[in-house]
Amino acid sequence: MKVIAVVLVAVSFASVWSVQGTDATPIEKVVQMLSDLEAKILGEGSDAQKVYDEYSEFCEDRSRNVGFEIKTGKAEVKDLKATIEKETATAGALTAKIEELASAISVDEADLKSATEIRAKEQASFEAEEKELLEVIDTLERAIQIVQKEMSGGASMMQLKSAASVTQALSIMVEAASLNTESVSKLTAFLQDSQEDEDVGAPAGAVYESHSGGIVGTLQDLFEKAESQLEKARSAETKNIQAYQMLAQSLKDEIKYGTKDMDKAKKNLAASAEAKATAQGDLAVTSKDLAEDVETLATLHSDCMKAAEEFEAETTSRGEELKALATAKKVISETSSGAADLSYSFFQVARSTLSSRADLANFEAVRFVRELAQKHHSAALAQLASKMAQAMRSKSQDGEDPFSKVKGLIRSMLEKLLQESEADATEKAFCDKEMAETE
Repeated sequence: MKVIAVVLVAVSFASVWSVQGTDATPIEKVVQMLSDLEAKILGEGSDAQKVYDEYSEFCEDRSRNVGFEIKTGKAEVKDLKATIEKETATAGALTAKIEELASAISVDEADLKSATEIRAKEQASFEAEEKELLEVIDTLERAIQIVQKEMSGGASMMQLKSAASVTQALSIMVEAASLNTESVSKLTAFLQDSQEDEDVGAPAGAVYESHSGGIVGTLQDLFEKAESQLEKARSAETKNIQAYQMLAQSLKDEIKYGTKDMDKAKKNLAASAEAKATAQGDLAVTSKDLAEDVETLATLHSDCMKAAEEFEAETTSRGEELKALATAKKVISETSSGAADLSYSFFQVARSTLSSRADLANFEAVRFVRELAQKHHSAALAQLASKMAQAMRSKSQDGEDPFSKVKGLIRSMLEKLLQESEADATEKAFCDKEMAETE
């Protein structure tokens, strides 16, 4: 912008000093053009300030919104990580509980199986004992009936009276076909067991010394004992059944409720695993969005800082342009003081090395461009001043405009600078478009 302004000033000099037959003086035209250029630069500055203010507000709003999104994203990431840790701990506790319940259920099932097997053995033993006692009782009943019948005058009465023991009497009954051998064998075994229980060593022959009524009494004692033993066996069986039922019911309840608790724990474990998987998926998405927001904020910060630097540079350049224009006006004012009244007679001063107004215009234009090139350290302006001076020294002698070649050089530079400016503007427009689409 600064170089373009200087070139425009040079063109102004070239155009004004070469104008012929106009009402306004060349100095007035130059001053007017410089003033117009100042107004244009000020207008551009105002427009640029407005655009920058809008962009600055956009940067502030966008930065605040992205910052809020980053804050929210970080909070969500923290919550999701806490959820994952919680579900991991819950899954561990549920897994341990399931293993514990499975072990307890396995032990209960084994105990129930063992108790059932023991109960089956007890029941078989009881049934065998009951059967045997019932047979003994039945045999004793028949033996008592036979003895009582014989006591009333049976043919075998004499043999029974001569029996020395109950066993011998039973043998006599077998010979008389009153009892079968199997029944007598069971009864004899029961009798021996009873004698062992009562610690009776010898076959009590004295029991039968008096009458056959002693045999009946003995058989009746055995009958009562058998019934008592049967009753005890049945009572014990009833208690064993009740104990087994209580134990079995307790084990079955433990298995039932343990299985129920284990199923519930498995269901909760599945729900915990699903919640953990969902949280992990959400964490991946949220982390990705958070990274994008952080990158967006960094890019936004960089773009806004770059825009601020560019605006500052443009403002500085625009200030230098205005300063250059003010300097140019001052130079014109100082070097042309009183020119309108004196009709430029000072151009003819003998001490001057300039021979015409064109020479003065050439001199002023070259000097102005060279001074600005030195002041702003511009290689392009220095090169332009050198070419302008060379063109003036080799001006045409056939009446051609002496500044036409200089104006051509200036126009060439203007075109080049305008092309560069358009390229910059195109790039800026592209950036603005991309930023708008991104937003």
